[in-house]
Amino acid sequence: MIERDLSLTGDFAIVNEAVRRYVPGFSAHGFRLTEVTLEGSAKLQRFPVFHFLNEHTAMGIDVSFISATGGLNGGFTVLLIKPGKHKLDVEDYLKSHEREGLTRFFTYRDPATDVRGFADTFLQMFVGLLDRDLKPIIEGKTFEETPIDWMGYK
Repeated sequence: MIERDLSLTGDFAIVNEAVRRYVPGFSAHGFRLTEVTLEGSAKLQRFPVFHFLNEHTAMGIDVSFISATGGLNGGFTVLLIKPGKHKLDVEDYLKSHEREGLTRFFTYRDPATDVRGFADTFLQMFVGLLDRDLKPIIEGKTFEETPIDWMGYK
């Protein structure tokens, strides 16, 4: 696994530890943690992205985490990435399949939130999705691209 000079502190260090505790849940589906990168901009916010890859299907899972700050929500974003740069946003997928109740696990607003508990709850829910709702997708039996709303920035 490659780590590009990451100095994960605070919430990011907590999430890093949580993601690593759940690696066996990803591994059970053939996904290996291959890289952790810091993305975003110093001007807005930098955030870690945990890159998982299934070498047999060439499908990837990118798990990103942003802290809640300045009145903005924080939480997780998860993309399933199929070769050819086809992307499925898991939260949007859940909304489109009438599983909106699960989307509450993706976001938090209060900066005083226990990030460790939030991350554990989210990752437990997500690994469960790999076992159920997302199983046909990660096994390559089906795939649904979700449109990305660039909000005028593209």
